[in-house]
Amino acid sequence: MEKFLAASKAKLADLRMAGKVTVVMGNQTCDLDSAVCALVEGLLRYQEARTRNHDPAVIPVMNVAEEEFRVRTEVVYYLRRHNVPLNLLTFRSQVALEVLAGERRLELVLVDHHALPERDSSLADSVVEIIDHRPRDAAWPWRGRTINLQTVGSCATLVAGNVLARRPEALDSQVSNLLRGAILIDTCNFSKEANRATPLDLEVMQRLEEVDGVRDDRETVYKEILAAKTDISELTPRDLLIKDYKMAGGVPIAGLPVLVEEFIKLEGAYEAVESFTRARNGQLAILMGLDLKNDVVTRDIAVFSLSPDELENKVIRALTSATQPSLQLTESSSLVEPGRRFLLYRQGNVRASRKQILPIVQSAAVAAPCQC
Repeated sequence: MEKFLAASKAKLADLRMAGKVTVVMGNQTCDLDSAVCALVEGLLRYQEARTRNHDPAVIPVMNVAEEEFRVRTEVVYYLRRHNVPLNLLTFRSQVALEVLAGERRLELVLVDHHALPERDSSLADSVVEIIDHRPRDAAWPWRGRTINLQTVGSCATLVAGNVLARRPEALDSQVSNLLRGAILIDTCNFSKEANRATPLDLEVMQRLEEVDGVRDDRETVYKEILAAKTDISELTPRDLLIKDYKMAGGVPIAGLPVLVEEFIKLEGAYEAVESFTRARNGQLAILMGLDLKNDVVTRDIAVFSLSPDELENKVIRALTSATQPSLQLTESSSLVEPGRRFLLYRQGNVRASRKQILPIVQSAAVAAPCQC
């Protein structure tokens, strides 16, 4: 892995001489699954390309600005834990993808997502392959591309499957441990309560555990990553909001490593939510809280708005009346003040993750009249 990352950094230093550039990029949350998938799929493609070209340009990109990476505490921890040199990582702020796309030199591989945010719309024509574990977004059919869309617990399962099928010798202990950690955290350690794992996740996990040097038991690995993910001791409320958020129909949805109920007790939390919402050109934001203490999953969800409008009403109705899946929301508290409203709900259906909630918000936001 280190040799590959050093080569990718060397290419990044002078892309003008590189010709075609293959970029493997995860989604904007840059969670452990996205980061690991970008690294391992990039490594696979680099090793394959080396059989045809002694010096290929393959760059795995962490899809965040470098200064924001530190808030991905579990990613920082786990990459360090398995000797991935952080100084050799490439961040979104360090590579001009739009320029490469405009020059028709970019071959973009999307991992752990397949719906491009508005800021990346100019990259669409450069996408050559997609590997994702989310339900297909009908707005992004991606005709004429190589597509691997399977509803499994972790995108790392699909990337590991690629390596096993095409270059199993690449699965040394470092690569296997990286993939294993991403699968464990995304499936909540194969928890029946979370119900995220599929037979393919389990099959791939068993194959990874056959590799020499994969020793730690699953529970130990899972708890270590979870401890790093939920360590917010050095993070501000703003850090927590940008740590893991996605956009749906122009609405930011922040995934928190603690319950929203606990988050709003932090000093400056409400002000941070307001700034977070305004910075994303909106009047509305959704916060999703998660607590995994003692292997028991607890979730809550909050809707924050800067002013009552039809978008807010439609999103609230969509969330509270959803049937596929039913979120089983119960309002637990509210804050209504001039210029802002905050509604907090307990989420009875803990199996419903953001992956299922994103389409609900997306549909509601698209149906709402423009508040321009």
